[in-house]
Amino acid sequence: MAKVFGVTPLELRPDVNGEDFVKFWIEEYAPLGVRLGWISHVLKADRGERAGKYAVIWELPSVESRDRVRPIAGGPISEEARRLLGPDWDKLNEKLKTFITGFPSTDYVEIGR
Repeated sequence: MAKVFGVTPLELRPDVNGEDFVKFWIEEYAPLGVRLGWISHVLKADRGERAGKYAVIWELPSVESRDRVRPIAGGPISEEARRLLGPDWDKLNEKLKTFITGFPSTDYVEIGR
């Protein structure tokens, strides 16, 4: 099975400290993915057009894993995912919105190494 990488360049809100965002992501938000078997990577660009800006990459085991959680791109999560994530899902997504201005993600399927 091919892995899927969800790549999300982020824009922090003007009043947000990057270290506070990273702490929130690592300690509170990323563990949600672990419940689904997903791995999160939080990144900060050190060169190029987005230098100093943040991104997140979700590493998913397969397309099937992604589709069990979010069957339709940009649509709601599945009932199965909602059960696994519990009430933390809504609460942490509201908190996430206090750090960033959006969450535009593109999924990439691994085709080679």
